[in-house]
Amino acid sequence: MKTLKPMAVALLCMAATTVVAQEPAWNASAIKECDRACLIGVLDGYLDALFKKDPKAVPPLSIDVHMTENTGQMDVGEGMLWRSKTEPTSFKITVADPVSGEVAFQGRLKVQGRDTLAAIRLKVDRGRITEIEQLHAGGIAPQAIELLTTPRALLTEDVPVNQRVSREVMFRVANSYFDALEGDSGKIGAFADDCVRHENGYRTVNNPPPGGRMMPGPQLPDPNTEQGKSQLAFSMLTCAQQIDSKIFAYMKHIRPRRALILDEQKQTVGTFPLFVHDGTRRGAPADAPPSMLQNLVTMETFSVRGGLIHHVEAAPFVTLPYGLGNGWTPGSGR
Repeated sequence: MKTLKPMAVALLCMAATTVVAQEPAWNASAIKECDRACLIGVLDGYLDALFKKDPKAVPPLSIDVHMTENTGQMDVGEGMLWRSKTEPTSFKITVADPVSGEVAFQGRLKVQGRDTLAAIRLKVDRGRITEIEQLHAGGIAPQAIELLTTPRALLTEDVPVNQRVSREVMFRVANSYFDALEGDSGKIGAFADDCVRHENGYRTVNNPPPGGRMMPGPQLPDPNTEQGKSQLAFSMLTCAQQIDSKIFAYMKHIRPRRALILDEQKQTVGTFPLFVHDGTRRGAPADAPPSMLQNLVTMETFSVRGGLIHHVEAAPFVTLPYGLGNGWTPGSGR
């Protein structure tokens, strides 16, 4: 090879220096995190695309996005909510957590003109949706619409900064609810005395006299029967007292308790737990008949004030055969 002349060598060095100088330097301050407003924007964009039936309008998806509907894995654009005429209503709860990058919708939709309860969870990483979880259940009776028209302010209003508890406290408070159910003791749960639970739109706890529904169903107990009187009395118990009665002892466990979405601004916690009902009752005789044998996936949203649970919104209830998991956690369901 011929030796390069000094002038040529100098020109090559100058060119290399110029190229390096033109390359942009890494700038950490230029990286924009997806804050609460950003997450809500992604959720609203997803819902708008869903309502318009336009999968191409969905905010950017990760190449390995994972989507389920009622625990079944599918692609964006598939499933009942995407394939049906789906419309919004006035009942909408939003929980957003910029730290975990998750945002969720819980509310009532019109699907093919029929009232349907739904929950949709999105996980966002570096501006792209990596997870989509959709739950829905129909058969909503007219009696439930009263409490499915406008969410309680506890679930939608901002909490002043000086009245907020930490993320750690919110996490522990939400888990205490499930721990109390598993432990058959209301003392385990961080329950406020005025704690109210809505299940599929029905108030099932802390009902004012003369009582109300003890189960999420349209029929009110008959006060003229002994059974009805007992049910009305149970419906007036507090959240802690109902658990103390051990009526929920058919629950084998409530795990996994996935996606604890901690909305610090609203002081709400959105969860997507799997209830495993094994049909037995803790502490019951060995020959006691099975009371329930199924699994259930739902979204439960907790309103936390002063480190205590003041409201629980549980919906929709998606029941599964016993042994089936949540579509996300290997080995769950038993």
